[in-house]
Amino acid sequence: MPRPARAHPARPVYTGSSVLRPPQTPSLRPLSAPLAVGLLAALVLAGAPVVAAAQTDTLAAKAQQAKEAMAGGRFDAAAALYADIVQALPDEPGMQMNLGMALSMAGRSKEAVPHLQAALKLKPDLLPASLFLGTAYVDLGRPAQAVAPLQRFVAAQPDHRDSRQMLADALLTLERFGEAAPHYLTLVEQGPQEPKAWYGLGRSFEGLSRDAFVALQRAAPGSVYVSLLVADGMVADQRDKSAFRLYREAVEKTPGLAEAHEALARIYDRSGHPDWAAKERAQAKAIPPPDCRTAGLECDFRAGRYPAVVDAARPLRTAEARYWLSRAAGEIARAAFARLEALPPSPEAVLVQVEVLRGQRRYLESKEALQRATAAWPEDRRLRHELATLHFIAHEQAAARPLLEDLLKHDPGSAELDLLLGESWLESKEAAKAVPYLEAAVRRDPKLLRAHAALGRAYLEAGEAARAVPSLEAALADDDDGSVHFQLARAYRETGQAERAGPMMQAFQDIRRRNEAQEASDKEEFAITPP
Repeated sequence: MPRPARAHPARPVYTGSSVLRPPQTPSLRPLSAPLAVGLLAALVLAGAPVVAAAQTDTLAAKAQQAKEAMAGGRFDAAAALYADIVQALPDEPGMQMNLGMALSMAGRSKEAVPHLQAALKLKPDLLPASLFLGTAYVDLGRPAQAVAPLQRFVAAQPDHRDSRQMLADALLTLERFGEAAPHYLTLVEQGPQEPKAWYGLGRSFEGLSRDAFVALQRAAPGSVYVSLLVADGMVADQRDKSAFRLYREAVEKTPGLAEAHEALARIYDRSGHPDWAAKERAQAKAIPPPDCRTAGLECDFRAGRYPAVVDAARPLRTAEARYWLSRAAGEIARAAFARLEALPPSPEAVLVQVEVLRGQRRYLESKEALQRATAAWPEDRRLRHELATLHFIAHEQAAARPLLEDLLKHDPGSAELDLLLGESWLESKEAAKAVPYLEAAVRRDPKLLRAHAALGRAYLEAGEAARAVPSLEAALADDDDGSVHFQLARAYRETGQAERAGPMMQAFQDIRRRNEAQEASDKEEFAITPP
């Protein structure tokens, strides 16, 4: 599965709608059934001595029956028996835990949570309860709540791969990349042939790279370092002509940038001008190297000591530190993805391949790769999510909706899926059908501004302008293309607020003119000229 080398995997150059971004997080999965049953077989014995001490023959018999039901995979029956015991012995942590585990294994995670919480309140060091509580939260799509109990279990059982994978995946889902990365490093050491571990490692360092770029862009938007990283992203996406301009501007601003001269040389090589490339390399060699007698970020980077660069640069706040952090984390991510692709075919490798294809706007090839992958791994919801997203981008809403509906059944708390499904109906001119999903998205994640924007538009198209106003006002801060300003101007007019509609329409026109100028600049073909 060949793909171009990625100088900057985070691709900071893209600033479009978040629906166009590749999925950055894994599909969180609960503890595997065989492993859980094995744990349960040992754990249910913990309750037996307490029952015997209570001298209750009936409860002791029920405990034995529950144990046998668990061993036989009859989890609902076991849960009913443990519920009777817990009713009689509500302060017995072992029985609260066993009931919670039985419910969890029966697929009743929501019911399991309070019993597992009760067990831990009664006995905080009850490790199996922590594991199953974290698992239940993962199963419910609540990674933020899963982290603490999983951290307790992993700290006590560092060799338990499944729990560490769940913890790492939860942290990655929450975009806590710096916390996720060490867990993935441990996972790849424990299982170097495991694709999920390499995929998570690549994603976590990719996230660190992207975060460093965003911080750099906010703190020093005119910095030459920003230009270099954006140009690196353009090269990765085969946009040499656009990257050429940025590299050329960088060396004009800062002549001592050996990195930019070397990048220009590579572009010249690819464009069939080895003589021009030689001149650029000569200029790069003429620049004095950094003094590496003392440790430095650039020196460590050039020596390939990327983890050392990440560790040293993360606490710093300078533009230079963020630049080298972004590049070093990007290199670690690229190496992780390369290891992933060297393994036997896997869903994770397909997701990386599709990310590259999408970055190059090769949407048809992306869709074909995903269709083959979903046929090969039909149980992998990440692949179906990505395929649904590609159908959405291609305005193939009739193909996207069944996939989104099925995904939502498995993850009913997902604001993102509600948003995509609502937007799908909205794009199909079915505003009334869109509203419930968009309301659910806003309810589940009030900070999801795109959901507010879509909900306001749906209300407006459904003839409810008054309800549209607060949703559209909430989304103004995230209006990159002016569409929210335009819709809000409409809503103001339809609710009799003409004095507010005028300035809003003017703001829309200003944003549109600015974007048209930027689009024309981005589409301009730049000649690759001699040095």
